[in-house]
Amino acid sequence: MLALEQWRDQLPPWLKRWVERPSWLWNTGIGLIIGLSLLRWLLQR
Repeated sequence: MLALEQWRDQLPPWLKRWVERPSWLWNTGIGLIIGLSLLRWLLQR
């Protein structure tokens, strides 16, 4: 992620938008993935 910060000026526009998204959005997405995976695992047992 640090490399992306350093190269931000050279990135294409779509990748720039992707890098600049707020961290709460990432945290929510990762939390949903983990939560749904855990739920699926529990339901399959």
